[in-house]
Amino acid sequence: MSRLWILFILCSLPYGFTVRKNCHSLWKQLESCISGKGIEVKSTQSRSIAFSATRTTDITLSSLQTLVFDKVYLNEGGGYNAHTGLFTAPVNGMYYFAVSFLAVRGTTHLMLLKNNHEVSRGYGNSHDETGSIVSTVLLKRGDIVRIAEMTGRGRDRTRGDGWSSFTGFKFN
Repeated sequence: MSRLWILFILCSLPYGFTVRKNCHSLWKQLESCISGKGIEVKSTQSRSIAFSATRTTDITLSSLQTLVFDKVYLNEGGGYNAHTGLFTAPVNGMYYFAVSFLAVRGTTHLMLLKNNHEVSRGYGNSHDETGSIVSTVLLKRGDIVRIAEMTGRGRDRTRGDGWSSFTGFKFN
């Protein structure tokens, strides 16, 4: 016999006020469960958010220009846009970002921005010297993270062909 029928039979029997009151409470919970009202469903899996992209061609950045990493290898959660170079946080949480870039003929100054406010910076000098940026950032859904030229004077040159990359993920 199913548990539902056992509960129905027990609650129908005249065992006194206390038993009927407890059965009534159980019955209301059961009705709520069957109807789906008043029940909060939580996902047992956390949503994975991660991306990894590289730059395919060399670029000379103008003043405060966003560096677009146009070849996407991973974009779990859909937060990174390869056309704009912007990462938009799909959900609230703590995120980790890493940028590696190769300077070409001179210096390259880059910064990681959250909603157009500088979070951290990186520097590469001379011929083919690597610069990097690593940062952990607390984001709210809709916050935007991007990598941009830092100095405000432009002419910073960054190597493409996979030598410069941008990676990020949400801690679970």
